[in-house]
Amino acid sequence: MRLFHALLLIPLFGAPALAGTTASPATEHQGRRSAADHFADANTTRDGHLTLDQATSGYKSIAKSFAQIDVNHRGYVTMDDIKAWRAAKKAARQASKHAESDATDAAAGVVRPIPATQRWTRAKAMNTSTDMVAPAPMAAPRMGVDLPNAPVDGRQHS
Repeated sequence: MRLFHALLLIPLFGAPALAGTTASPATEHQGRRSAADHFADANTTRDGHLTLDQATSGYKSIAKSFAQIDVNHRGYVTMDDIKAWRAAKKAARQASKHAESDATDAAAGVVRPIPATQRWTRAKAMNTSTDMVAPAPMAAPRMGVDLPNAPVDGRQHS
């Protein structure tokens, strides 16, 4: 019981000693900053428009590509312009990567199959488990014209 009481008193006596060891918020590591944070810091006029001068002094990675981002030649870029530029760069990078991969595969004689199209109406449960569901194929569409059946004996009925 005495140990229990002693444990309760530790925070009271140890608090002043521990208070001096905590780091101030200004010296703590904040991690990576978002693009919106960089944009907000560089945008000194706080109007949502980042000019080349503001980008040069506060957002150097955008200043390097300012002409590519400012496609409308307005003299400023917005956060939406930066997002669109980054998305376009990413799409171009992936298209280039896939083109290289396709060229390498074609040179090696690899032929990629075309995905098969399937027609399914609903899922049909199998007998093995409730987690396993196999889709049921749809009936093939009917083609042509339905004609009346011909008589078996060859005579025409009127």
